Amino acid sequence: CVLMLLLTFASFESAANEAKVNYEPFHWAYSSCFGTGWYQVEGASSVFVVRAPIRQTLRKSSLDKSGKDKLGIEIRYPVTVGLHDIEDIGGIIENDNFATASFTPGVELEIPINERWYLRTLAHVGWGSDLRNDDSAWIYYAGIKSRYVFPARKYQWTLLNALYYAGYTPDEGRSDHLAVAQIGAEFRQPLNKATIKGEPLDLHWTLMYSFLGNELHFNLPDGTFDPIGDQIEVGLQMSLRNRPFKLWFLNIHRVGVGYQFSSDGQFTAITLSMNSWFRK
Repeated sequence: CVLMLLLTFASFESAANEAKVNYEPFHWAYSSCFGTGWYQVEGASSVFVVRAPIRQTLRKSSLDKSGKDKLGIEIRYPVTVGLHDIEDIGGIIENDNFATASFTPGVELEIPINERWYLRTLAHVGWGSDLRNDDSAWIYYAGIKSRYVFPARKYQWTLLNALYYAGYTPDEGRSDHLAVAQIGAEFRQPLNKATIKGEPLDLHWTLMYSFLGNELHFNLPDGTFDPIGDQIEVGLQMSLRNRPFKLWFLNIHRVGVGYQFSSDGQFTAITLSMNSWFRK
């Protein structure tokens, strides 16, 4: 099993200058598919979410010499916990802040089209609850990713694409859904002179654009909603060339940082990642 921890710091500009109120920056059910993060809207409460995407690899994908593909199969058991109303680091461990929990198991298939082009499909469905008010919801998300590696002798370029669909159906209230289309590129830069215990290092530079088919709305303190229609991410990761990093029983394939922002400047985020975009 691989544990991937992603920390996200998000802030939004608001013209409202009112007294602080308790509200949700976004619906807690979406945290199951968007990952771990610290989400905050200026002048109001913050939400810290930890998502542990535990995985079980039943079979790795491969291609034999004749070009025949072998399907890769993974079973995932993501567990997500949310903490709300965080004022400072000390507030994270307060019992009153423990607010939401969800479990969304699913199946992911890795499909080798040829030696350069791989597809990855995913489908998850599960259940979550807001422990503060006993609200609960069914949560689902599905999608397909594409990774194409261009021929190169030293520096490697990769084209990345994805389509996602996510949503939730609460026991009470209105259901919601979100569609996302992504396109991006990754550049691998070998560092032959930089090594860890004799193992050479590689850098992975990523540029990704995400278009939200349904705008993601964030609640503001004055009762209005601030929609986000797209997102741009610039990332840098480091990896060992021939094997993952070892941390106790964990295999960490990459360690990296990313910067996310929306085209209108309302949304910004800093992320930490421990796997490639294609397999995270």
